[in-house]
Amino acid sequence: MNGIRVNDLSSPAAAATETLLKTVAPGGGLNLPVDPFRVAELLGLKPEKLALTPDVDGLLVKNKANEPFKAVTDVYASEQRQRFTTAHEIGHWVHKYQDTPPDAVLGIVESRDDLSSKGIDPEEIWANRFAAALLMPAAIVRRHWGEGRSRDELARMFGVSRRSMDLRIATLGLR
Repeated sequence: MNGIRVNDLSSPAAAATETLLKTVAPGGGLNLPVDPFRVAELLGLKPEKLALTPDVDGLLVKNKANEPFKAVTDVYASEQRQRFTTAHEIGHWVHKYQDTPPDAVLGIVESRDDLSSKGIDPEEIWANRFAAALLMPAAIVRRHWGEGRSRDELARMFGVSRRSMDLRIATLGLR
């Protein structure tokens, strides 16, 4: 662990906001799109891109003592999918694993697959909401939406898929 700890786990949005403030937006200013790979590095995780099986989008792995957790994404996935999956794995780490002792060996602790987006498992829901809040901070989405930006413009601006942006807009109650 590198010393950055996210303390506010009261909600995925609160944890994501604190994560941004402690990593890529320490002065409050945030450049878009958010770089989840840089966020992972600043938290002490090691982002990796590997060829994964077709049913797996990402993994959170701690397979060696005194080495960082790895946030693994599928090298063949779209850039937007890799970004969201990395943010999702950061969410798992923040919520459940950030206090893991450095000498621990846990193996694969989380696997993002087709079921992750189904909204069944509470931990997967938490990690998905964290990822959405990390990549598409509510206040910034609301501001740009209020300025009349289209869904496609917002998706490009935030580096996410149109579907992710549509879901975020709906979740925030924007019309």
